[in-house]
This record gives sequence, C-alpha cells and structure tokens, in this order.
Amino acid sequence: MIRLYNLENSRSQRIAWLLEELGISYQVEEFKRDPVTRLAPQALRAIHPLGKSPLISDEGIVVAESGAIVEYLLTRYAKGRLRPTAEQPAYAQYLHWLHYAEGSAMAAFVMKYLAEGKAAVFCENQFELHMSYIETSLKDKHWLLGDEFSAADIMMSFPLQFALLFVKQGQYPNIERFVTQVEKHPSYCKACKRVGELHLPQLNG
Repeated sequence: MIRLYNLENSRSQRIAWLLEELGISYQVEEFKRDPVTRLAPQALRAIHPLGKSPLISDEGIVVAESGAIVEYLLTRYAKGRLRPTAEQPAYAQYLHWLHYAEGSAMAAFVMKYLAEGKAAVFCENQFELHMSYIETSLKDKHWLLGDEFSAADIMMSFPLQFALLFVKQGQYPNIERFVTQVEKHPSYCKACKRVGELHLPQLNG
C-alpha cells in the first residue's frame, strides 16, 4: 500500500488529492512542523535525505518532489486518466502547467514573499507578470486545459492558493474562480478530511 508522509499544512495535500481522485488506497503518516522554525522535523530525513514533504513510499520505493510523485502515480495507476495522451493537442499545454507549477510560478511567488529592499521591485514585477499570464490563460476556461480536469490543475492548486494571499479580492477573478472550484472539488474535500485543510497566513491586509 502507498504511504503518504504528510507534513501538516503543506504541499503534500495535493498528493492526497490525487490519490483520492484516482481511488487509490493509502496510509498517512503525520509529521508536525517545528513550533519555532515552522520547518519539517528531522524525522523526515530518515525517509529521504532532504527531509522535505511531500514524500510517498510504494512497495519500498521512496519518491520525493510533488511533480515527480504526480507523474509516478499517473504512470503506475491512472490508466490514462487525468492527462492527455502524447498524441492529443492538449498534451504540450498539460506538460507546461504540470512543470510550471513548481518551476516558474512557485519561484516567482516565493520571491514575492521573501523579497526586501531593492529586490522587492523586481520580484513584484515578476509576480504580476506570472499572475497576469495565469489570469489570461484561465479566461473562458473551466480548468487549465478547458473543460477537462487534469493533474495539471492539481499541481497548480497550491501555487495559486498561495499567490492569492498577496492580492486584493477581485484583482484576479479567473484565478479566484479556479481556486474556489479547487476547494469545492469532491476529491479535494476528501483529501482535506484525511490530511487537514490548508491554513495559509493572511498577507494581503
């Protein structure tokens, strides 16, 4: 059985969501953040040297990194679900969003969170560039690839939940609509019951 090593209030929620959507049985091993540093506990390093979450183990194989876990689970268990085939026109866009989530998008959003001084202007511009790009990409679309829900939507969920902490309500209506859909998705709600809801800090005043 798959074991999900879940760090509270973390990106591992997306993996639980994917497991629920695929109908895969899994066990959850919970880890608490350090109350002072808010970092993952040292105990996670016994499972993987980086001591980061999410992590899964499957028949003795440990897989780290959100995108890698998603691809692993889809390849082994999805039976063609939640992603286009390589022959379909949407495949390139699917790959883009799947890897953009933890690549360009999350990098820009974390820089916005951490930037101070002169770097803040550059990071603000990058933040707005990426938010505008995503906002435009979601125009007239139910999900990132159109009407069909995919693993790319799962991967993009956390970055956009995080990004909305920095903006005023109504500033990016398509992104807000997307996040609302995410948080009402039946499998997402099941995952929240298993691993807990996200509680991100309020940053937009």
